[in-house]
Amino acid sequence: MADQVEIKLATADDAPAVLDFLRQAATETDAVLIPHLDQVTVDQERQNIEMINRFDDCVVMLAMLGDQPIGIVTVMVLGDRPDTGELGVVVAKDYWRNGIGRLLVEEAEYWFENYSSLSSLVLSVFTINKPAIALYQHCHFVQTGTTTEEGKPALLMEYQR
Repeated sequence: MADQVEIKLATADDAPAVLDFLRQAATETDAVLIPHLDQVTVDQERQNIEMINRFDDCVVMLAMLGDQPIGIVTVMVLGDRPDTGELGVVVAKDYWRNGIGRLLVEEAEYWFENYSSLSSLVLSVFTINKPAIALYQHCHFVQTGTTTEEGKPALLMEYQR
């Protein structure tokens, strides 16, 4: 499956498909933590993508199967740590455990190492999401702590080159 998937940088023209994808994914898992997702308009999403693409240390990439997004990976600078990017990955439920998440994480790592000036790449993942934890460990993320998100325990992890 992963060999049929193309990874591309998101553009403003992708805004309608990105918004539809994220809204659908939010119904499939409680790991999609995007505040007010139901209130975001296509124009706002278009502006968000354009703004992200202007920054050197932020990126949005899509996993595309044909013209349909089936996954997304983001790296966003943490407001209180401007040298640190936070990784976010979402894959459509129909494509879980097909290598799409790994493909997206590896693309983000490549971008981080070769194009960003960030000094670290971090993420948080719910402790009950064992497949994601295994994926991140396989992709060289190590646990650095614990936290609570949305009232649920989560691991803090950092990429180790």
